[in-house]
Amino acid sequence: MLQGFRAGSRTILTQIVLFILMGLLIISFTFWGIGDVFRGFGAQTVAKIGNTEIQIDQYRRAFNDRLQDIGRQINRPFTPDQARAMGIDRQVLGELVAEAALDEKTKSMGLAATDATVRDRVMQFQGFKGPDGNFDPVRYQALLRNNNYTEATFLAAEKRIAIRQQLLSALGGEVVPPKTLTDAFWRLQSETRVIEYVRLTPAQAGAIPAPSEDELKKYFEANKAAFRAPEYRSLRVLYLSPAAITKDVVISDDDLKKAYESIKERITTPERRQIEQISFASMDAAKAAADRFAKGEQFEAVAKVLNLSITPLGTLTKTEIIDPPVAVSAFGLAANTTSQPIAGRFGPVIIRVSKIEPQRTPPFDEISKALREDLQLRQAVTRVQGLHDKIEDERGAGLTIEEISKKMNLPLITVDAIDRSGAKPDGTKVADLPNPEALLAAAFQAQKNVETDAIEMRESRSTIWFEVVDIKPSRERAFEEAKASVETRWKDDQVGKKLTELAAAMQKKLDEGAAFAAAAPNLKVEKAEKLNRATTVPGLDAATIARVFLTAKDKSGVGTPDSTADRIVFRVTAIDVPATAPPSPLIQQLTQSIQEDLQVQYVNRLQTNLGLRLNEAAMRQVTGAGEQR
Repeated sequence: MLQGFRAGSRTILTQIVLFILMGLLIISFTFWGIGDVFRGFGAQTVAKIGNTEIQIDQYRRAFNDRLQDIGRQINRPFTPDQARAMGIDRQVLGELVAEAALDEKTKSMGLAATDATVRDRVMQFQGFKGPDGNFDPVRYQALLRNNNYTEATFLAAEKRIAIRQQLLSALGGEVVPPKTLTDAFWRLQSETRVIEYVRLTPAQAGAIPAPSEDELKKYFEANKAAFRAPEYRSLRVLYLSPAAITKDVVISDDDLKKAYESIKERITTPERRQIEQISFASMDAAKAAADRFAKGEQFEAVAKVLNLSITPLGTLTKTEIIDPPVAVSAFGLAANTTSQPIAGRFGPVIIRVSKIEPQRTPPFDEISKALREDLQLRQAVTRVQGLHDKIEDERGAGLTIEEISKKMNLPLITVDAIDRSGAKPDGTKVADLPNPEALLAAAFQAQKNVETDAIEMRESRSTIWFEVVDIKPSRERAFEEAKASVETRWKDDQVGKKLTELAAAMQKKLDEGAAFAAAAPNLKVEKAEKLNRATTVPGLDAATIARVFLTAKDKSGVGTPDSTADRIVFRVTAIDVPATAPPSPLIQQLTQSIQEDLQVQYVNRLQTNLGLRLNEAAMRQVTGAGEQR
């Protein structure tokens, strides 16, 4: 979270903070493996490095903060299950371990940071600056409050980061990337090329003579593995989800109105006011300005004459204003009026209320539909929880999924034959499978007629139970069985060979100096200009563009797109390499990369020397890895 406060303050190398480095540090942490479970320490300790213990509460806060950060970025909740699947639980712990290792070292070296140094750092953070580009104490306090930080906690954390920076900045601080390296990177980024090209499609291959039976049999024998029948499994699936039974939940009008009354206060939007503020050096200066307002002078005019800036506080509720005197005054003003001088928490101010949004409670008719659906879903969730437990009880009593389905009148999904990709023997996909990726992965690991673990989907509060009732192993198909597929593939191969031959003949003519019109008669010659290595051009795939940059000027090449049977024949007609020197941002980027590489190596060695032990059980307790429904 502290990383977010610094967004915008990383544009120069000296302001790179430890959190930028953490993403790299964790790579090496992941490589260690963390199977060394330690004993003899308190259950509240997640990890110990040197003499420093990382407590479970510290890890829990860091892990939850990361989930919230990611959730805000993707605009939806990010669950612990998803985090564990992506290794984020270990990444977060890796960051804490790296920080602890650096703290151990800085303590042993006697490094320190003064309060003045920390204050200066905080004053420079872009996130704490107002519209005028200066430190805004109101914004500062609001950000701390919104992120559950007290000022003391934040400043203490910032001091630790400042001390770590002293150590890290000494590693590779004078590194300068070699000119050969910067020139090579600059060329990779800036070089552009011009090409002419034509596209050969299967139509250019002409008619392919029908194969004989012997040809097909020989092709089949040479490529038998390509025509094997995959393993198929027969499944019985029981799917329980709130969404599936919501439609069966009836909410009476009386219950709906009672629910509306119970949430009325919660759904009421409080009054909000758009507030602007002028800060003054003294109360006398504020009173002088108030006198001018009383005489009819405009807010903007007075601010301009006094060379003061108007700070927009935003459109806020009374409780969102962190300065109590300002809040009281703001909500006592009429629209488009200014206040008397206020002895604010951060100094004298005068405010103006430019807009008032009155309190509003949505009427019943406006939200009744959404409220009914919400109540239906809530009741469905409760029913599902009860049904879930009953199903588990029946399984424990030895009933099959099919028997449970009949007994509890629940829909059963029967899949006669399905392969790992979700296809039937005829090649069509099996429709309406719940969470097919997870279901098929589990089904193809299970044994026939052996009870399997349920697949729990906590986000949707749904559960899948399944049984494998039959397994048909993968087998070799007989020629007659696979004949249609063999002929299709044989023709595709023949078309590919023909196009490759045509492309090679064109390339030879082009390299000998022929014009495209002569080398590729009756084909449309296209031109692509200013191609660079990152270019996205309709009709030109990335592999072909990469081949363009491996081809000398006035020479030709052939691209073979993965997604089609086409061939692209091209000739490089121009290469442009800017004569300008590598720009400063690129040099800074390479410098930072080298410095970070050195810092990563140093921290890795530091952690190895200090010794690391981990409590896997405590880690699972925080991340929910050991939870069972």
